[in-house]
Amino acid sequence: MIYHKKLRLMCVTLFVSIIVFACKQECRQSITINGSTTLETFIKSAAGTFEKSHVVKINIITSGSLSGLAALLDGKSDIADSSVKMPAEQLWNAQKKGVMVKEFLIGYDIIVPIVHPSNKVKNLFIGQLSDIYAGLLRYWKDVGGNQGNIIVVDRNDNSGTKLVMSERFFESTKIAPGSIKRNSDTDVVSYVARHPAAVGYISKRCCGNKVKSININGFDGIKENVEKGYYPLYRELYLYVNEKSYKGEIKSLIGFIMNTAGQDLLQKAGFIPVSCMNKLSK
Repeated sequence: MIYHKKLRLMCVTLFVSIIVFACKQECRQSITINGSTTLETFIKSAAGTFEKSHVVKINIITSGSLSGLAALLDGKSDIADSSVKMPAEQLWNAQKKGVMVKEFLIGYDIIVPIVHPSNKVKNLFIGQLSDIYAGLLRYWKDVGGNQGNIIVVDRNDNSGTKLVMSERFFESTKIAPGSIKRNSDTDVVSYVARHPAAVGYISKRCCGNKVKSININGFDGIKENVEKGYYPLYRELYLYVNEKSYKGEIKSLIGFIMNTAGQDLLQKAGFIPVSCMNKLSK
C-alpha cells in the first residue's frame, strides 16, 4: 500500500515537472537579432549567457549590417546589430514607416588591411590603400612590393565594413574593376591566404596566422595606437531597436550587453569596450 502511494506521488511529481517545463518552453519570449557578420561570434556568446538566466529564446541571423537594419525597419527582427552607423537613407525610411529608432554604441572594432604572408609590403599610407581600391594603383611594385597585378578583395554590398571603408577612408563607393567580393571576414582571409597577389581588409580579430596584416601610415593596428589617434582604421559597433519595442527582455538583453558582463564578453571577442569611447573621440 505504501509502495503504491509512493509510486503515485512520484508519477504526479513527474507529471507536474513535465507540465512546468513545457509551459516554460512555450511561454519563452523569442527575440530575433539580425545583422553583422563581424559581430556574430560576440552576439552568440552574449545571447547564450543571457539565455541561461532568462526565460527567452534568442534567434540570430547574420545577413550583414545593412540587411539587418532593413529587417528591423520592416518589423522582421527585434534588434539589429551593425558594424556601421545607420545610414541617412535608412533613417529616412524609418521616419516614413513610423519606426522610432533607438541607437546603442556598444564598442569599437579595428580594421586591418591583409596580404599574403609572402608579400614583402609592410606598410601602406591610407591614400595608397584608397588608390588601390579605386583601381588607380594596380601593381605591387608601385607600393614597394613584388612584380604583378594587385588582386583587390572587397566585401559585398550588405557589409557594414564595406560601407565604413568606402565612406570614411576610400571616399568613394567605386571599387577597382575586376575586384573579388566576399561575404565575411573569414571569406576574405581564406581568399587572401590562397592568393599571393591579393589584398583585403578585415576586422583585426579575424587576422590569424594565415595572412599578414600591414601597417597604415607607419602604425600597427593595435588598441594603443587607436587610442592615441595614430591608427585611423577603426569603426563603431552598434545595436538598434524600434523604441516602441524597447521593453521587457529586449531592454534587459541590451542592458546586459552594455553592462560589465557584456562588455567583458565583447573584449574577449577581440573588440574594444565602449568605455574607451572618450579616448577614441579625442
